[in-house]
Amino acid sequence: RCRWTESAPDGSAGGSTSAAKSVDLAGFYTTIAGKYDMSRLEPVDATVQETFYPELMQVDTDQRLVYMCAMSPAPIGDLVLVEVADAKDVDTVKNLLQARIGYMVGDGTRPGGAWYPAPTEMWRNESRIVSNGNFVMLVAHTGADAVVEQFNALFA
Repeated sequence: RCRWTESAPDGSAGGSTSAAKSVDLAGFYTTIAGKYDMSRLEPVDATVQETFYPELMQVDTDQRLVYMCAMSPAPIGDLVLVEVADAKDVDTVKNLLQARIGYMVGDGTRPGGAWYPAPTEMWRNESRIVSNGNFVMLVAHTGADAVVEQFNALFA
């Protein structure tokens, strides 16, 4: 199942004592796309976001980037990077992203949105939701743990 990484009580990344940082999520994507195979990801516009992440569109955000795989089956699913305007919305965003994972995996009685066995297993076993302060990320990728390390490093 998906692993969540929680923020420290002070809102920073676990163990970090730094105050809230300004992070360029588009720049972060460019960095990791160059390190990991994200060639099948495409940024999606508000119309597509409304279709696949409708509740996320209702959250007040300072940054919201949604990248989705343009081809299935593939070793990658979605990459969602969000900076919420208000820290109270972090858990809301995490729950919305968890719902996406649940949809892609399915409920055991009918197939999920990932359809094929390999992508379904990737969504089940290689998806992560992580938060640091007002920043939340969903990554569904065969290299999810490495991407999480890169994300956490932004707040160290």
